[in-house]
Amino acid sequence: MMLSLSRQNVRRNRALFAGSFVALGLGVALIALSTMLIWSVEEFTATVDPADEELLLALDDTMAMLGVVAGFSGFMAIFIVASTFGFAVTARQRELGLLRLIGATPRQVKRLVRGESLVVAAAAAVAGCVLGWLLTPVALWAMNRRGLAPGQIPLAAPWWPMVIAAGVGVSVAFVGAWIAARRAARIPAIQAMREASAERSRIGIGRALTGLLCLVGAVVMLVGIRAGNAELALALSIFVPQLLVIGLVCVGPLLMPLLVRLLTLGLRGNVLVALARENVLAMPRRTTSLAAPILAISGIAGTVILSLSFAADWDNGVTRQQLQAPVVVTGGDERTGEQLAARDDVGVADTGLLVPMGIGADGLESGDTAEGIDPEAAAAGRGTRAHRGDLSALTGKSMAVSRSFAWDAGVSLGDVVPVTFGDDARLELTVVAVVDDANTLQESVLVPRRLAEEHGGQGTGTWFVDPASGVTPAAMVSDLSRDLPDAEVLASEQWVADRDEETRANNVLSMVVVLGPSGVYAAIAIANTLLMGSLQRRHEFIATRLVGATEQQVRRLVVLEAGLVAGVALLLGSLITVGVAVLLRAPMTDGLHDVPLTIPWGSLLSIGVSCVVIAVVAAVAPARAILRGASPAQAAAG
Repeated sequence: MMLSLSRQNVRRNRALFAGSFVALGLGVALIALSTMLIWSVEEFTATVDPADEELLLALDDTMAMLGVVAGFSGFMAIFIVASTFGFAVTARQRELGLLRLIGATPRQVKRLVRGESLVVAAAAAVAGCVLGWLLTPVALWAMNRRGLAPGQIPLAAPWWPMVIAAGVGVSVAFVGAWIAARRAARIPAIQAMREASAERSRIGIGRALTGLLCLVGAVVMLVGIRAGNAELALALSIFVPQLLVIGLVCVGPLLMPLLVRLLTLGLRGNVLVALARENVLAMPRRTTSLAAPILAISGIAGTVILSLSFAADWDNGVTRQQLQAPVVVTGGDERTGEQLAARDDVGVADTGLLVPMGIGADGLESGDTAEGIDPEAAAAGRGTRAHRGDLSALTGKSMAVSRSFAWDAGVSLGDVVPVTFGDDARLELTVVAVVDDANTLQESVLVPRRLAEEHGGQGTGTWFVDPASGVTPAAMVSDLSRDLPDAEVLASEQWVADRDEETRANNVLSMVVVLGPSGVYAAIAIANTLLMGSLQRRHEFIATRLVGATEQQVRRLVVLEAGLVAGVALLLGSLITVGVAVLLRAPMTDGLHDVPLTIPWGSLLSIGVSCVVIAVVAAVAPARAILRGASPAQAAAG
């Protein structure tokens, strides 16, 4: 009975539920797309010959990238869908209050809202799964064309990914509507009618505790990160902003009014600004829901962009500080190494051997690689040094690991670690040193060069050359460029600059891949939420015209309100971005003397400008249509 009533209510009020349908449908499509891409790559990987290590390594990198994409997409979809469904129910306080007034019990109100959310969620889940399935072949083609995926990865059977996406979407929508409906059902009929015109900024104990736990947990993780672990800092830059966004949205009804007053400080003399301010302050829950998508994308995307830039700064600083050799040779073949070793004007020609090697009892997986080095040559050429232990003890059955790898893998100095090489040989190696991280110069796991040779190690193709006494670096570059035509010979400063440029270019591509789908979805969600908010204020707009306001004044009022909402959200997003990035940069750069500071202002500003423009246009467009299609006299009838 109640489900039938819910279905009829949705059918009669299609426009009211359209925003929720769009948010959930696109959210399900985003989750389905990410899940199907991972599913397709995983099934394709299972068909690859284990001997094709290069392809398996490329597929492993693709899976890692898609895992991050899925994480971002899943969070944005779940967060926005829950927020949108909660907003849709909150915006119907008057209708729900009237139901209570005519005798509906709290249980009936909750059942009605749950039924409506189930009807909308079922239709949106089907549409979203179909859209995700249609987009997956396009995404696979684009990934292959841009070099992000090896070979032609076929589309796998989509049934399980669709079930996962639909299940997540329906569950989130149901939970979001259920929480809002429970709050509305607890309100007495008369009080519900009063709350239809204004909201209190008070929040429940559960919401307050959730927000507090998220905020405190994020701060503890940021403050507690130990110095020197740059990879952990980068990982936290992905996870911590999500906690902060959830925490701030939970306490939003308390925080938003304070920030609105701050932004309008000194502007209350303007009548429209004062009216926009009061309208926003009167509805703190609605303001929080409208600001949520902007806060999410600005805080998370901004933090990732700034953290990636700081990570590139860290890598550049580490490389310049640690690299000892003034000349770097890349390319060439095995003869290049022999020629360098035979030259009298070369003092040290440091290079390594890459060997497939898995750590632990699970054996070798695709992408597991160690580097065989000569400790003395590596120290002279690359500045490889032990943070703890003795690198000169890297002989026989031993290994050294970077500081970040030691933390991630739970490996300590003196541990005996089982390893598996690419030729299936299994050994136990003793950790004799923990070295400083230097991703551009060396692998995270180092073994004796002789051990790498015994198990099929291949040259890295890079030699760090220190000229013999009396030979200048400039003369060495000139001579080697002439004598090694098949290799590229560069001064170390130029080589470091080239690697830095390559790292930043890869970061840009990574940001497009990781943030692109979530960014597009967030943009649509921002427009969708603001559009919903304006459409539900039809009578308010017409009533404002009735009391003497011109159409242009009403539009300006809407612009100011949308600007205030976007401004508050961007302010909080900026605080997240700056706070997380600053707290992460300190441990990343600990112990480095000269680290550049690069801030991608263009990318950061483009996020803010895009959010403001989308919010204003989405809020003004329906208001303009409403005002043009109705006369002030209609307000009395409304």
